[in-house]
Amino acid sequence: MMGAMAEPVESPCRKADLLPCELPLSDGRVCVLREMVEEDAPGILEFLPLTHAETDFVNYMAGEFDWSLEKERAFLRSRFANPLAISMAAEVDGRIIGLAGAAALEFKRMRHHAEIGLAILKAFWGQGIGRRMMEINIEWGRRAGLRKVYLRVVDYNERARRMYEALGFVEEARLHEDVLRADGGYGNTITMALVYDRDDS
Repeated sequence: MMGAMAEPVESPCRKADLLPCELPLSDGRVCVLREMVEEDAPGILEFLPLTHAETDFVNYMAGEFDWSLEKERAFLRSRFANPLAISMAAEVDGRIIGLAGAAALEFKRMRHHAEIGLAILKAFWGQGIGRRMMEINIEWGRRAGLRKVYLRVVDYNERARRMYEALGFVEEARLHEDVLRADGGYGNTITMALVYDRDDS
């Protein structure tokens, strides 16, 4: 029998010790993890097309993303004002090199869970940045009183899948031929979730 969960509450990320934080890198530099703000819009519009061009693991294909500066600013304002959302930027030498976050839907039937998203520039893979951002997302969801957090990952992104499994996520569903790959083939999407305080006894 599963234990009862509290009603989701306002995001505590601006009130607690989750953000900002620093992560030392192998080259001696420091990665700063902090909440995104509206003023990050230009840096994000520079960052996102780079991730789309260098990996086949994200939603957009290279050259497809065409958000305007004002559209990105409006999105950031809405996320920052959302009591059940967290949005993080990873910054090295004043440059955004990663984004992550989670958000619950407004509907009462669905606001007990949040979907996580994560993107890191390839040059910074293997530095522990993505894992630390995931850990913050997970802890944010716990403190916010959510029942679970979940994510979607393509089945050929084995590196990410191993990290998610190590963090406690388990496969819940698999959508076959769900995404069009850059090579013209189709890939499957896996939904993975972490449920808080599950009592399996």
